[in-house]
Amino acid sequence: MRGFIAVVLTSGILAACSVWPVNQDPDGMDYRREGNEILMALQSYRAQKGAFPTDLAALVPGYLPELPGRPKFEYNAQDGSLAYRYTPTWPQLRPVVCNSVGNTTNWRCAEHLI
Repeated sequence: MRGFIAVVLTSGILAACSVWPVNQDPDGMDYRREGNEILMALQSYRAQKGAFPTDLAALVPGYLPELPGRPKFEYNAQDGSLAYRYTPTWPQLRPVVCNSVGNTTNWRCAEHLI
């Protein structure tokens, strides 16, 4: 009986510690969604003006109501790409770095050890 209880208890603990694939955790999904909104605004800006803006602030308020506060997006005005970093919540806790592929909504994300 003790063995059965131990197995049930261990299974419950492991189920509570589910690990998300890289950038598929709830925060990562939100950050990627915000990044996609910025990328779509960049594409609209470029279509109308012929070039990417020098900084993301140029998108407000004409293309975006405001820039997200978190995460801090790094912007490359040469190709319109974005990058961001964040640390998922427990149990992962390994920093994740995500980069857009050019100015597309395709993301490459990888965990990085501290």
